[in-house]
Amino acid sequence: MEVLKKTLKILLKIILVIVLVIVISGLGVFGAVKYLRWQADQNETVDEQGNIVPVKEKELEPKVTCLFMGVNGALTDFIMLGQYDPNTRQVELLSIPRDTKVNGTIDGKINSAYLGKYPERSIEKVKEVTGIEAQYYVVFNTKILRQIVDEIGGVTFEVPFRMDYDDPYQDLYIHLKKGTYTLTGSQAEQLVRFRHSNDYKVGYVDGDVGRVRTQQKFIMAAISRLLEPQNLLKINKIVNIVVENTKTNITWDVAKNYIDDVATFRTDRIEIDTIPGAGGYADNGLSYYFYDEKATKELVDKMFNKVTTVEDIVEDVPVNSSVPEEEAEKTDTRIRVEVLNAGVKASVFSAVVDKLNAEGYYVSRVGNMEATSSQLSKVVTYTYENDDLVNLMKLVGISKSEMSTNKGDVDFTVVLGPKYVLD
Repeated sequence: MEVLKKTLKILLKIILVIVLVIVISGLGVFGAVKYLRWQADQNETVDEQGNIVPVKEKELEPKVTCLFMGVNGALTDFIMLGQYDPNTRQVELLSIPRDTKVNGTIDGKINSAYLGKYPERSIEKVKEVTGIEAQYYVVFNTKILRQIVDEIGGVTFEVPFRMDYDDPYQDLYIHLKKGTYTLTGSQAEQLVRFRHSNDYKVGYVDGDVGRVRTQQKFIMAAISRLLEPQNLLKINKIVNIVVENTKTNITWDVAKNYIDDVATFRTDRIEIDTIPGAGGYADNGLSYYFYDEKATKELVDKMFNKVTTVEDIVEDVPVNSSVPEEEAEKTDTRIRVEVLNAGVKASVFSAVVDKLNAEGYYVSRVGNMEATSSQLSKVVTYTYENDDLVNLMKLVGISKSEMSTNKGDVDFTVVLGPKYVLD
């Protein structure tokens, strides 16, 4: 179970775990971050013994593809093909409407390929539609959405119109008012599952495509909410939710390769779209989504078959994804602080982050640090001792400081040990 937890904890970050965070599953970012990890620039790095060693020559890493499926009984109510490029940190997400017409399923719809236990068949059908064969799959149930949204304090979202639908057979009851407000976990599930009212008078004018569009918008809103500092501190709880409600063929050996990418993830690197097509009826009287083969191929080539070169490799500084772009630009003039949890209670850790932000510091990254029970709290400076260091130490109530001669991407690192107490 411990290995599985680690697998999903990083898996979430791995490709689109990001999406998993919401209608997909839970972004399991921030595994254990080793202390020396940030003490490196593009010319040198530090090993476990503190010795400076040259950075390896840049090499391209292979892209990773994964099929995300949200199940409702034996059917896949949510289907999304994702690709992560570790070289550019770019995430591509392509929605496939559940009613997409394919051959070889019991009703000719792609959502029935799974039949409760055949993820490989879903991968096969998605390949027929897109030409992309997913290496991995993640299957999750709707319970995960409810629990994660509640855990992160709800998601503010604009419900496009009043939604009312009752289905006692599925134990599904949807009643949402139109307007912008903070959705609970139950309301979020209602939002992403709604298709039309019982009498068909209210619904998306473009059918399942409209619902997919709403799901995509909600995904982006939920990701932004999850990446807020106070919610990143709840990752352990979110990981547990994911472990209990997902099935995947992603192993620890695969997931561990992507842990270092967590800190540099940015929501502006997510590209999300839907396969082109239109709804209609077939000769059998059933409604389908008929995808446009030519347009789909063009879109897939644009999103998934882009050529990456060594020059495209990014080695940028992590940013706080919850800060608007125009605000992020202003942070260059503020003191950048990294805060690491080395055993302190989550509530105290969160209070320190809030205090620093309130005092005008820019907390550009938070994370965990492997440490012993005797780990001392300290402030690490990457330049030299000055008034800024003294003021920061007074603010957080830490008397111990360390100087690092290695260039860092923050001005200071605040390490909170298990005995730390906030005044």
